Formats: sequence, structure tokens, C-alpha cells
Amino acid sequence: MGTPASTNADAQEKLPDEVKDRLRHAEIIRLDGEVTGLECGTMWVKTEGSPYGVTKGLLRSFRFQVNGTPVVLYSPESAIPFYTKVELPLANGDNVCLAIASEALDGQHLVYGFRRPADPRIFVAFAAGSLEFQPDRQMYYLPRLPRFWGKSRWRQAFRFGIAAVMAFCLFRYLARGERVEDGFSAYVVMNSIVAFALAAYLLTIAYGSLRWRLHLPTQRQRNLLAVLRVLGVFDTSTICAV
Repeated sequence: MGTPASTNADAQEKLPDEVKDRLRHAEIIRLDGEVTGLECGTMWVKTEGSPYGVTKGLLRSFRFQVNGTPVVLYSPESAIPFYTKVELPLANGDNVCLAIASEALDGQHLVYGFRRPADPRIFVAFAAGSLEFQPDRQMYYLPRLPRFWGKSRWRQAFRFGIAAVMAFCLFRYLARGERVEDGFSAYVVMNSIVAFALAAYLLTIAYGSLRWRLHLPTQRQRNLLAVLRVLGVFDTSTICAV
């Protein structure tokens, strides 16, 4: 279930520099074999980067071994922003192809994606990005995938747009009867700030989408391409975000 927040706070700072450097230079590599020793569990994670853990979600963890290599795969259970629970076709005895980090965290290699020979789908662990806010997981130093994929980007934009509309309505209500003598009214100023924030947020999403379409990927998008390359598949329509 993770360590207490007071313990997590200094975990990254106490991490030796040589370990940080080793993790920063980790690569996404391939691992093939049979699933053994599968254990399933859940853990609460902070989803907004708050040191107080105000916003939390529940992740499932799948810990197992392939050819003697211990690995862990994280996928959403509930309350993970923009991602929903997906039933994973994973059981002891299954033959799988994994895309994992070349460096281990707490003795286990993080699984970025996997596929089964008879299944056309590629399961990519985007929701594991929630672990970035868990310093004890050391996720910050490993290669990271894009935060959003497919419809999740537009869900994000829709939710942010709804929040902006609510803010506009609230400001209009508070500004009723406001008398403007000099300069802009508080209503205009506050709405301008919200509109600027909304535009900046949408431009960030559009920027990432444009770079992907123009084959000028960001670093996180390059990591996703590395996952696809390792798994031997380049058809993004078969990606199942977990």
C-alpha cells in the first residue's frame, strides 16, 4: 500500500547519485517467456502530485516472473484520471512478450507493455504514470510514456473545458451589479485569466498531437515508439491503454 507520506517526501533526495544516473540511462527492452508466480494486488497512489495525497486513485499490481526475471505491471482499478479498468488476459503459464525497463526498481522491472501471440491487442501501461508522484517508486528517473492516449486526451480537454465554463458562470454571478469606473472590471480580468489558462492547456494537448502526426515525437512519445518497436508492432490502432 506504499509507505507513509512523511517517509516518501525525502526518498528521491536520499537516492544515491549513481543509482539516479543508472535509472536515467535505462532502456526499454524485450523479454519473452512464460508467466510464473503471478500475484495480484492493489495500491493507493496520489494522482495530482500533491504532497498531502488529497487526490488518490487505486492501481492494480501484477507481479510475476518471466525466465527468472521479476517484473511488475500496473494498471488502473479506480479513480485513475482518464483511464478505466481493463481486464488483462494474464495468467500463470501464458506465453507473453514484454517491453520492460532495463533497470529494476526494488528488484522488479517495470512493464511498459505486453502482448500475447494469439491476441492482436497491445496492452500499454499508460496509467502507471500515476506512480510518478510516488517518490519511493523512483519512477521519476525511468523512461516515461505520454500521460494520455487516444480518447483520454479529449476527455482531459472536455473536463478542463467544463471547469472553465463553470468558472465563467461563477464570475458572472459574483459580478452582478459591479460598478466599473476606471479600467477593466474584475469580471473581465478573471475571465481573461481563465480563458488564457484554457487556451494554454489545449495548446499543450494540440502540440503533442501535432508532433506525433508530423513524426517529430516528444521524448515520451519516443519511449512509446520504443515499446512498439520492442514488441514488434507498429499499428497504433491495436493499442489498448491500461
